[in-house]
Amino acid sequence: MDFRHIDAFRAVMLTRTATKAAQLVGTSQPGISRLIAELERSTKLTLFNRERGRLEPTAQALTFFEEVERRYAGLDNLREFAVRLRNPEASVVRVGCVVSFSLGFFGRAVAAYRHAEPGTQIALSIGPSEAIRNQVVARSLAVAFVTDAGDFAELDAMSFCNVDSLCAIPAGHKLAKKRCISLSDLHGEPLIAYEPATMVRWGIDKLFASHDLSSQVVAVVRYGINVCALVREKVGIGLVHPVNAYDYLDTTGVVFRRIESPVRFHALRIKPRTPAATRQVETLIGVCEATLADVLRDVDAKL
Repeated sequence: MDFRHIDAFRAVMLTRTATKAAQLVGTSQPGISRLIAELERSTKLTLFNRERGRLEPTAQALTFFEEVERRYAGLDNLREFAVRLRNPEASVVRVGCVVSFSLGFFGRAVAAYRHAEPGTQIALSIGPSEAIRNQVVARSLAVAFVTDAGDFAELDAMSFCNVDSLCAIPAGHKLAKKRCISLSDLHGEPLIAYEPATMVRWGIDKLFASHDLSSQVVAVVRYGINVCALVREKVGIGLVHPVNAYDYLDTTGVVFRRIESPVRFHALRIKPRTPAATRQVETLIGVCEATLADVLRDVDAKL
């Protein structure tokens, strides 16, 4: 097995046909078929089912492809490193974050970063904390912002955000007239909840159970931005991260209020321990910290 086999395999996984894969790597269709057959023989894996002229990947192929993509990410990092050696001002910072930080917050951070590092390109990856963590471990991301659920012992991890949840309420709702919402105020109101794992992680499940609110859930979503979208459509009321609230501050249809006995949302800044972060990465971290303070200040001013 050598790079020719891996290139052929990756091309087939991306295009799903030997003809298009051949065009992608600059060889012939029989050449692609031969390389795939050699790869299967050398690895003793069945990577594709040949049906109706298409190469359908097996479960083994999908798993193998994940590892191949991780290695290709490493090659991309080497190419970028070479570019930086040739031209230190032309560089790319690969950053990851969970969905909560990917919209208004990240847009504002990048805008500020461009003033500090105009020659640096930002490449953003968005996903669940575990997936982003794995990319940082593999050094395909230079820095990331994630929730603090998981094992980060092998990384340089520091607290980034530790804030109280807010209550998102449809505009015009009777509770929108209050400055602070008590949990008893939510009795009889339709509520929007998160998926069970998220509810448990933040302790929202216990909060709902202790106040007999669980039976009032009318919708279950994965992200805070989904809560805000449903609140805007008057589906119900929900708890959100202040950074999610920032994305909807200028949106009619939803208002935010403090809530008694709020749950706390925690986030971490993570990066590889080695090699040392570049100046561009450290600058981005500083910009993100300053942006978070500005975002929370703007949200607080609207409450």
